Amino acid sequence: MAELVRHRVPFDGRRATTAPATCAQRHMWNLIERQLPDAAFYNVCHWVELPGRGTPQDLLSVFAELLGRHESLRTGFDRTPEGELVQHVARAGEFEAEVWTIGRGEDAESVLRAWRDRMRHTAFERARAPLIRFMATVVDGAPALAAFCVSHLAADLMSLRLLADEVTRLLDAAASGRPLPPAVVSRQPVEQALLERSPRGRALLRRAHTYWRRQLMGAPATLFPPRDGTGGQPAGTGGDGAHVVRHSVALDSRAVALAVPVLARHWRVSTSAVLLTVVARLLGRRAGLTSCTLRLLTANRSDPELRGTVANLHAEVAATIHLEGDRIEDTARRAFAACTAAYANGLYDPDEVTDLFGEVARERGAPVDLSYCFNDIRADHGLPETAGGPEHLVTGAELRTAMADTVVAPHEFDEGETFFLVIDDEEPGWIRLVLNADGRALTPSEVRGFLYDVERVLVEHAEHAVADGAAQVSSQGVSGPR
Repeated sequence: MAELVRHRVPFDGRRATTAPATCAQRHMWNLIERQLPDAAFYNVCHWVELPGRGTPQDLLSVFAELLGRHESLRTGFDRTPEGELVQHVARAGEFEAEVWTIGRGEDAESVLRAWRDRMRHTAFERARAPLIRFMATVVDGAPALAAFCVSHLAADLMSLRLLADEVTRLLDAAASGRPLPPAVVSRQPVEQALLERSPRGRALLRRAHTYWRRQLMGAPATLFPPRDGTGGQPAGTGGDGAHVVRHSVALDSRAVALAVPVLARHWRVSTSAVLLTVVARLLGRRAGLTSCTLRLLTANRSDPELRGTVANLHAEVAATIHLEGDRIEDTARRAFAACTAAYANGLYDPDEVTDLFGEVARERGAPVDLSYCFNDIRADHGLPETAGGPEHLVTGAELRTAMADTVVAPHEFDEGETFFLVIDDEEPGWIRLVLNADGRALTPSEVRGFLYDVERVLVEHAEHAVADGAAQVSSQGVSGPR
């Protein structure tokens, strides 16, 4: 049976300081405030399998090293008497770590699952650093898995992936008796806050404000009008105070994983734009609209100084996809351009954008509902290579055959939005689509039907792309030089 030892481990960093909160930190603080009293709603968990080397003490030392390196992990937050949100970086302190010793053949997954469930319902005290907790499993005296739970104030998904990679590298060095590899030079949140208040930062915020105004002025009022046609409150606005039932379903598909890169090459767009195009067209067609405005989630790491930053840099940016015309590849290229423009405006003042919603609603005479999110969390969803890709190996028959392997099941994912789609590729060769929807907008069967429609449309277009590619190859073979 698994045995637990709880540790309080000291950490030590380079400085203690106080600074204004960044735009991303303020955005996340506002989201948590709206979610109260469930302050743990925005806790995020991540884990990494380890090669089974070193000792539990090595791993605890690695955890302490992470807090020393990354100021966001030892930062607390509160408001000044004037109401400004500030970040307080602690130089030293202690963190919590659970070490579970598991015998061979015992169920390590159930230990991780139980820990994650507890962490998702255990709120952090936001004013008290560190906003991270650790867990490890040990088999035969060596660490086999490391997990961490953070407040989204402290880190986003990209940060957790960076931490997972860093844990592996640091533990390997510690277990081998080698010096720890140096930290990647990156901008800390305190310096990010200073940049945002600099002339360059203020210029970026002004540009983003203009972008947001343009998006809000042109966005459809809602993608999910009231079903009864009475002109009442759209689903997801939540103003009536009633309890909202949400439905969450996951679709795991080999066929989607095969089809997406085929279409990305054929349409000459990113794989993320392929998925966004199909989702937008299905939503637009359902609502009878010629455009679709969604919020895209961005990691905000285009600046080289932020590529290795462990912090919350996350933002949600509106993007409008115009759906006119019959050729889906034209829509895909507009979607790709819309993504590019949105990500270029990922740094914005969240309070100013909140005010902008009110201003635009008064100008338009009605509120704008943008509670529709598209979140592609795959590690790599950019432009595929132009040659040598899967479309040269995949046939239409294989795409159809792969659809027989699709699995659809209820999922625990929950978000306070009308429509929230997450795309993941954690299992190689598969893509998972998880859709959480307001029950007033989509019934459980409609949620499943929407996911099946995404898969079906992707496969149909991929079949055409494969056929077109084969016809071009055949034509070149006949008419080319002998």
